[in-house]
Order: sequence, then structure tokens, then C-alpha cells
Amino acid sequence: MAQARLLRALALIAELSPDPSGEAPFGEFTSSHVAPVLNWTETTVLNQLQLAVRLTRRLPGTFAALERGDIDVRRARAVVDVTEPLSAEQCRLVEEHVLARAAVQTAPALRQATRRQVLKVDPDGARRRHEARRAKRDVRVTPAEDGMATLGVSCTAVDAEAAFANIDQLARASRSAHDPRTLDQRRADVAVDLLTGRLCSCGGTDPVASTDEDRRTRSRPPGRGRARVHVTVPLTSLMGLDDAPGELAGYGPIPAQLARAAAADATWQRLVTDPLSGAVLDLGTRRYRPSVALAEFVRARDRWCRFPGCRKPGRQCDLDHGKRFPEGPTSHINLCCLCRHHHRLKTDGGWQLELEPDGKATWTSPTGRIYVTLPEPVLEPELVRQGA
Repeated sequence: MAQARLLRALALIAELSPDPSGEAPFGEFTSSHVAPVLNWTETTVLNQLQLAVRLTRRLPGTFAALERGDIDVRRARAVVDVTEPLSAEQCRLVEEHVLARAAVQTAPALRQATRRQVLKVDPDGARRRHEARRAKRDVRVTPAEDGMATLGVSCTAVDAEAAFANIDQLARASRSAHDPRTLDQRRADVAVDLLTGRLCSCGGTDPVASTDEDRRTRSRPPGRGRARVHVTVPLTSLMGLDDAPGELAGYGPIPAQLARAAAADATWQRLVTDPLSGAVLDLGTRRYRPSVALAEFVRARDRWCRFPGCRKPGRQCDLDHGKRFPEGPTSHINLCCLCRHHHRLKTDGGWQLELEPDGKATWTSPTGRIYVTLPEPVLEPELVRQGA
């Protein structure tokens, strides 16, 4: 609420200092008046002025939620950032959907929910923006301290998830009893080996090696097959009847054309969802043994770690029993995705977890506080999408 009062004051300052040309939301020198008062840099003032103007003029519902204290400024900024390319009317449509649950969502979860709605209300714009962003794909090196650097590749989300899955698969396969490296270190070494040519699909060096000399002298372990990524696409979108966005596991909503492109070179699997809630009800199991199918179902249903606020992707999580086996069955009503940290929290940290058949998870802290999480819909519920 205090943050909202400050932003309202900044919005008033912007209104009282208009740009003479009318092209900018406030005058060129507005920030110079505010910066010395608040002991902020002018860059910080500019960012806050722009946030204040966008909230008060384009997203009144989001600003009202901030004034009530339902959300904080980080969640408000998430909505502002994602809706920036939209018209005022499109922003209103997005707010109608995302603000209902914003008070109980983290900023990353709200950002994903907003991104999903932006793809729905402006599919043509989403296609154009994706194509423009894809045209700017590149590779960059960012220097860091202590002789290190970060290598970044800008590419489609599907390609990024597939690349990470392949690196992760090779890194996990490379583990040995005498390797002191962490999983993150092995992933980094595998990625560097692949990109520098020390490791290739036709053979090469062993990603388990921890030094350049080891990499030159050891052989690569047998291949483990192609890494998988999971893309969920509504049947109507897949058939080209609409442009409903897809969902990329571990990333979130993606434009319809990117989801269709991924499905064109994929192994398909039936996924049945509840038309009212969008929750997963059934997963086609003909391709897998029951244990594998069960794991696939739970990960498809949960998508993320089920501890409140955690956004660790389900594919990187453990499958844990709500009620300890054998007292509790190994079934979808007693399994959920937990990252390793929250798995240990449940086992050793004194937290209690109760699971219900619909996937509802009720957490009780050692101090008696209760938190409830529900599986997020993998797709927008059909009846809501149709305006019912």
C-alpha cells in the first residue's frame, strides 16, 4: 500500500509535467526534479515514473490491487512488463483473468499466468513478436570476474529446453564414484565440451572427466538416446481452428505457432483435462510400463514442485509419497513432485504433507501454519476460454 501511494504521487508528477510534443508520457526533465528529492539516480526515477504511468493509465485493476495490499510492486511490475505490447482494451481483458488469483500467486507464477493471457488475447501480435525476437537470435559472451565468463545463446524456448535436457542427460550419465564435481559443474563441462568439439555425437571424450587431460584420454559413455521436452497443445490449436497457446514444461506458455511447430516433429501422447478446471485427469499410457506412466502422469499434473511458491520444474523434481510407503500407496493420489530441497524439508524439517485425489496438497508447518497448493491447469479451461 505504501508503494502504491508513492507510485500515485509519481503518476501525478508525470501528469503535471507533460511532454510538449505529446510523444512521451512525461517531460524530458521530470526525473531531474524527483531524483534529488528521493536520493535516487535519474535512471531509477525514470523506471519508477514509467511504472507509475503504465499502472495508473493502462492497468487500473492491477493498481487497485496494489493499493489494497493484495499484491506487492514486484507482482504489479510482472503484469506491466508482460502486457506492454497490448492496447488498453487488451490489457483490461488480461486483468479480468489474472487478478482473480494474483493475491495467492508468486511474482513468477503471476508473470506466467499473464503471459498465457497475452498469448490468448493477442495471438497475431504474439506471432509477430515471436518472429521478430527469433530473427534477433544470437550468441554472446559476457565477461565476469576471476577469469570467468557467461556464454549465452538466444533461441526459441523449445530449442533451449531441448538443449538443456540433452546437457542434463549427458551430465547425469557421466557421474562416477570418483568424480568430485557437482551436477551443475558437470552440466557446464558437458556444454563446453559439446560446443568446443571435445565431445560429439559420433564419439569423443568423456564428460565425466574433470580436467582437460582427462577429457583427452577418456572415452564417452554410451549414448542414452534423444532427450525429451514436453509441449502441451490444445487439439483445436493443433488443428489450426484457433490460436490457443501451448505449454512448454519447465518454461510456461508459448505461442500457438511455436507449439504447432514442436508438435510436427514429436511423439504424441493423449492428455485428458477437466474442461472446468483444466487439471489433468488422464494420460495415455500405451507407450510406457505402468511405473513410467505413473511418473509421467504426476509430472504432467503437477508441472512444478508442489511446495508453496516453488517454481522448480517437475522434470527436475523427485516424486515423493505424501504418506510414507508402505502405509501410503504408490499411486497418483499419494505422489507429488518435490524438489530435492523441499523433499528434505518434508522428510527432515518437521513439515507435514497431505495429498488428496484431485492433487490438492495441504502443508502444515512445524508452527502449525497451513498452506494449500493446487495443480495449475496445463491449459486454459475450455469453458472459460469460450466465455461460458
